[in-house]
Amino acid sequence: MATPSEKRRFPRYPIQLPLLYTAMAPAQSIMGAGWTRSLSEGGATLELAERLRPQTALQVRLQTDRGAIQVEAQVVWIGGRGPEGGGLLHGVAFTRIAPESQRTLRDLILPLAMRRHAGIRLPLDLAVTCKPIHPPGEPLSGRTGNVNRGGLFLRLPRLLPPGARLEITLHTVKAPLTVEGAVVWVEPPEIWKPGESIGHGFQFTAPSWSTMLSLGLLLTGPE
Repeated sequence: MATPSEKRRFPRYPIQLPLLYTAMAPAQSIMGAGWTRSLSEGGATLELAERLRPQTALQVRLQTDRGAIQVEAQVVWIGGRGPEGGGLLHGVAFTRIAPESQRTLRDLILPLAMRRHAGIRLPLDLAVTCKPIHPPGEPLSGRTGNVNRGGLFLRLPRLLPPGARLEITLHTVKAPLTVEGAVVWVEPPEIWKPGESIGHGFQFTAPSWSTMLSLGLLLTGPE
């Protein structure tokens, strides 16, 4: 007997994108947010806050670095929780996608097909406050440059070494969003410019599912 992966027409890739959805439930429509765990031209594995019923029809808006992708889909299977206490896993098949969204989806997937890790960063320009945890230090103000589910690109007024642990507060329009993590890389000194901020790669440390939902809602907000 063929496995589910063998039955798929399109291969799936480990692409994590924030999303908004509307579920067409029998009694009333349900709206929510989540993230993709994998993605193909024909469907996706979604990580959602609520458990939906099999065969539920969905309208899904995926946020990408190329703009939003709108698709209609149907729930075909339901699994357990995602890794590290994440949301509830749902397999969906796309039932309708407009030609423009189909092109955007194909353009998104094709370059990633040759990569082992398909990470996509979304642009995000927000003021942040960074509180050094280890080693301790005075808070720093900076800005984000881009973000994905695993971390942020930060611009800070002074160098923080790789390995430095931070508590980052993103100052959003609705409410501050705080997450902990560590600096994993710093821009090389030869590209620093006097009076300009220094780029840092920041990796989240086991963020909660509620934090990831808040981040997803921030990224899928009005453009």
